[in-house]
Amino acid sequence: MKKRVLAILFAVVMIGASGCGANNENKNKSSENTDKPAAVESGTESEEQKGTESEEQKDNNEAIDITEEQALEAVKEYCYSLNPDLKEQEASEDVTAYWSVSTNEDNKIVVLHRTYTGALIRYYIDPTTGDLYITEFVPGITEEEQRTDESFNVKDYIK
Repeated sequence: MKKRVLAILFAVVMIGASGCGANNENKNKSSENTDKPAAVESGTESEEQKGTESEEQKDNNEAIDITEEQALEAVKEYCYSLNPDLKEQEASEDVTAYWSVSTNEDNKIVVLHRTYTGALIRYYIDPTTGDLYITEFVPGITEEEQRTDESFNVKDYIK
């Protein structure tokens, strides 16, 4: 029992070191300005009209499906924002980290990141809303893919 707990603890520490851990401060900063429309200087619009425009703008943004390429780049951007050294680590010839993207049978875009530690982190993305959830699997340490409590919206990271 102690060995299993230690193995899981070790896996969690190593995955955290890979650079794609939760960082609510960055997540909140990046999304707090994206949903607010620019202020109207003329002062002629009523508050009701401003609210309607904001809702229409939001609906238009959500109506566009995210492509696999956009999802991959957004997830990378998210991870690099949490760990700027990750890009350098991946460029090293000694590191076996990689990224891949596909669409599964549930029509979710799945971005797979194999970290330099060997952990397999999957980002399951709804292509319409941009919402995602994350799972991790550490071969030899965890028995199966496990969902984490980390989540974000890829639309916040699409350039």
